[in-house]
Amino acid sequence: MPVLLGLSHRLVVKKFTELIESLDLELTFDQFMVLMPIWKLDGISQQQIVEGCGKDKTSVTRIITTLENKNYVLRIKDLNDTRLNHIYLTKFGKQTVEKVIPVMRQTRNYIKKDINENDYNIARSVIIQLIEKLDPNNG
Repeated sequence: MPVLLGLSHRLVVKKFTELIESLDLELTFDQFMVLMPIWKLDGISQQQIVEGCGKDKTSVTRIITTLENKNYVLRIKDLNDTRLNHIYLTKFGKQTVEKVIPVMRQTRNYIKKDINENDYNIARSVIIQLIEKLDPNNG
């Protein structure tokens, strides 16, 4: 099962990347996965991003630095606790996410095409159960 999950993940990322490249955007799948929680809650803390995208803190910090250098996000220190950073989308970042969301939908629709909806929902449910069982933060 782990090999199948890994292979399916790689293939989804590959399909997403192909569609993103057609838009001439310099954005990786991992960068998009970090942008989504920011888009949903502008000003979110780095820790909330870690929790929202399932990546470790070091990876999220590195990705945020890259996104900052590409002018997708701004990192602003909390006024009351300088250990905390809040992350905001720039205008360019918002425009980019709005271009990419249809690509994400297109990828999801491509994945679901020709798969019985009941089978898809069962597979999704089983994967969620695996995540809940294996996630050390799901105590």
